[in-house]
Amino acid sequence: MAGLPVELITEILDRLPVRSLLRFRCVSKRWRVMIDSPGFVRSHLYRSVESSTNLSLFLRHSSSLYWMDLGSLRRVEETNYPLMCYSDQIKVLGSCNGLLCISNAADDVVIWNPSTRRHKFLPYSAVEVRRASVFSVCVYGFGYDERSDDYVLLRLVQLVTEPIESEVSIYSLKGNAWRRLRDMPYSLVYPRKMGVFACGRLHWIMTRELVSDSANLLVAFDFRVEAFKVVDQPEVIDNKLDMDVAVLGGCLCLSINDSHMGVDVWIMKEYGLKESWAKLFSIPQSEVSRPLGFVRPLAYSHNGRQVLVRQDSKNLVWYDLETKCVNKVDISGMPSSFEAEICFTTLVSVDDYGGVTKKKQQELEDKENRSKRDDFLSVGFKLVL
Repeated sequence: MAGLPVELITEILDRLPVRSLLRFRCVSKRWRVMIDSPGFVRSHLYRSVESSTNLSLFLRHSSSLYWMDLGSLRRVEETNYPLMCYSDQIKVLGSCNGLLCISNAADDVVIWNPSTRRHKFLPYSAVEVRRASVFSVCVYGFGYDERSDDYVLLRLVQLVTEPIESEVSIYSLKGNAWRRLRDMPYSLVYPRKMGVFACGRLHWIMTRELVSDSANLLVAFDFRVEAFKVVDQPEVIDNKLDMDVAVLGGCLCLSINDSHMGVDVWIMKEYGLKESWAKLFSIPQSEVSRPLGFVRPLAYSHNGRQVLVRQDSKNLVWYDLETKCVNKVDISGMPSSFEAEICFTTLVSVDDYGGVTKKKQQELEDKENRSKRDDFLSVGFKLVL
């Protein structure tokens, strides 16, 4: 390929999976510079997003994290992660553009690219509102602010009290710092569910009041104005039923669970347009042998005719949009229960943003130590002379 134009080489490399690209970085210094360049990283990411390729599926069970290629779903591999596990559990806070955000029981938080193994620990940020009460819940949402080209982590801490009292903080990867935002006027319905990033916004199911029959709201956090906003739901649904929010093929989804009838999955084809809500599929309770529980769509199949669905944190199933059949996915080595997270395999690096990574910190310390050694030797030579 030495005689090929650079543009053609770039076009070829742009279509390859990340594992191949990481190997090809060793071909030459020229290829390494090309593959590591921000322009190529963005181009490879955009092609993956547009074509829905280079997708992986992560399953979390207790303190274990498993990985599988979404294109094959044949083999489950347990993967190591850059966190100490002080108890029997870690949390997946979200994923975006190939970056996975995870935390442990000590509230250590790391943003990590599982493909390149590069990661960055976030600075500690104390929660003020917890001082007033031990009865509090804490959830996160991880996403990308396109306007500022920055990856952000939103933290919502809420006291289980009436009236609603909360604390909202946001972390910027570019600035490597936390800052406090205005409190939110809503209450979390599901205190353990992380925010869902779709169409440039983070989403949760919330309510205005902490009462059992209060209507569920679909609430989004808009990075542009740094405020929460209610998103219109389909008019025909009962907003007092169990409800879950998800993202499918880049579009916002709602799963409505009627424990007697089954689950309806709705998709918002054009974000912000109420009329664009459409029912994607339904799974009647009579079609499965056990209670459906929560159903979350994860991804389309490569041909777009099936949807991979996580059912009640215990099963993966394919739903066929044409035949309306449900087929269980059996993969050797899958955990008995799990949380599932779709993540692109990309070259996006935390090193391209502000702050200090662990590697950069070590480089700075090594540089400082070399400087001290040189100063010491210089003084020693002066004394001898």
